[in-house]
Amino acid sequence: MSAMDRQSGERLSWQQGWLGPRLRAIALGIAVLPPFAMGAVLSWSNLAIASDLNQQLTVRINNGTYGRSRHTADQLLRVGKTLESDGRLQEAVQSWQTALAIYQELGDREAETITYGYLASAYGKLGQYPALEDALRRQLALARDRQDFETQIYVLNNLGRNLYPRSGTEGAEQLFVEALTIANSIRSLDGQALSHDSLGLLAFSMGNYERAVAEFEQSLLVSRKAANTRAQATTLNNLGDVYRVTGRYPESMKYYALAFRLADMNRDRPNQYRAIDGMVTAYNVSGSYQQSVEMLNKRLEIAQFQENLRQELISLHALARTYQQAGDYSNAKATYERAIAVARDLQDIDQETILIERLVSLTKDGKK
Repeated sequence: MSAMDRQSGERLSWQQGWLGPRLRAIALGIAVLPPFAMGAVLSWSNLAIASDLNQQLTVRINNGTYGRSRHTADQLLRVGKTLESDGRLQEAVQSWQTALAIYQELGDREAETITYGYLASAYGKLGQYPALEDALRRQLALARDRQDFETQIYVLNNLGRNLYPRSGTEGAEQLFVEALTIANSIRSLDGQALSHDSLGLLAFSMGNYERAVAEFEQSLLVSRKAANTRAQATTLNNLGDVYRVTGRYPESMKYYALAFRLADMNRDRPNQYRAIDGMVTAYNVSGSYQQSVEMLNKRLEIAQFQENLRQELISLHALARTYQQAGDYSNAKATYERAIAVARDLQDIDQETILIERLVSLTKDGKK
């Protein structure tokens, strides 16, 4: 994997304003929130823009916190990020909680804000939603105390997306509208785009597709003004999802293709995967299995380039099922066997069991 691929996105130091007008995904934990209800295939991870941790943690001149304790806390934050990358989330949480206690003792509210973002991210991945909500509310309180309006916008959106599945539409919509109001007041184009996107996702989850399209189109218009191509790719994928769900496959393919091109330009892998998955679903519905195979092979290439075994497994599983749907049992069998090998490398017993069952079923079908 290239260094560019690992560190794609904007690099903002605290001297430049670590909560500047581009999405502060690491600080805000947006990437881990659960999808809305009704089985909508919508990803929050595409809202994220990576930034270099070493630059993020650069101490601002005269911020009054430099010293051994601050250095220890910064190191703990970095260690936690490494642990998270290795999938050791509980250990990452412990590291970040220790860092948070030091920042609180030092009275460094900015560092507290970013640490709550890391914790929120981990809690979301662990499925610990009460802890996630608590971290986000503390992050929001800090932003309000410091009159940090940019951070408020993103945390309000993040909180609304987390609360919706458990608290209904009204509370989430209020949070999104509040975020949009703040974004309008400070003329934050990125904040406006994100808030419109949230309102669109909410409408989509409720089956209000007309409003969803209107909100997504407004989000796309604003993100184009902001020249934020990552946000554009996310919204284009959202529009593709709406048109696909409503059976308008040619329109959905147009938006997925645009999303894929932008994501490829930015090395935005989550949006690339989303666009490919959307196109494959549309192709399979129309029986265009050869096009699906081509796209899934491209998906597999991206995963292998990233050395991302989890995405490689997902790609192989989807590819095997597509071959099976197309009646190509020989390629389906070979691909299932490859997927099983990857599942074993990941020590994912559940996926290995599912794949073996499907391989056995395929073998029986092939003998009929």
